Amino acid sequence: MGRWQGAGTLTEADDATLVHAARDGDEAAFGELYRRHEGAVRRALSDNVHDPERTRELVQESFYRAYSRLHLLRDVARFRPWVLQIARNAAIDDLRARSRVQLEPMEDDAFAGDESEGPESTAELEVLAAAVAEGMAHLSARDAAAISMVVHLGFGPDEVAAALGITYGNAKVVLHRARQRLRDALVRQELLSPAPGRS
Repeated sequence: MGRWQGAGTLTEADDATLVHAARDGDEAAFGELYRRHEGAVRRALSDNVHDPERTRELVQESFYRAYSRLHLLRDVARFRPWVLQIARNAAIDDLRARSRVQLEPMEDDAFAGDESEGPESTAELEVLAAAVAEGMAHLSARDAAAISMVVHLGFGPDEVAAALGITYGNAKVVLHRARQRLRDALVRQELLSPAPGRS
């Protein structure tokens, strides 16, 4: 275990100092970063991962990713939003993995008598899903990330602000514009009606 070499105590050091120390191999410094931000990472994950054991595993995974990529963090003072973004990516990766391997059990007669679930309905769902994916692809990386944080992780504007490194007010503007741009993309594909007051 590394030994803290900084001035003062671990708990008095700011994140930037701890990141520098951790980069130099001080495991105690990274341990303090973990202690300081573990709660925020857990909350970010728990919006999308509801199994407590899996949440614990993903907390560990998120900090492992952060530790192994610490040299890539450009602004050492922004460790918190950076590790929250890593946690968001870990949660999305986990969601994708679970959606590929897990199917919700259903009774054989779950759709008995429901004629709306025919081939036409399936085709319509496929078109809608493809349209949304295409709409997201036309957004900027920041807009797409903001929408994903809200949809997949249940983030509010304050958490989006922290993850993107912007102010709360700017986060609200980003979310509003991202929603509008996605809606406009779907309108262009004639899958949504224009919002009132827009042509």
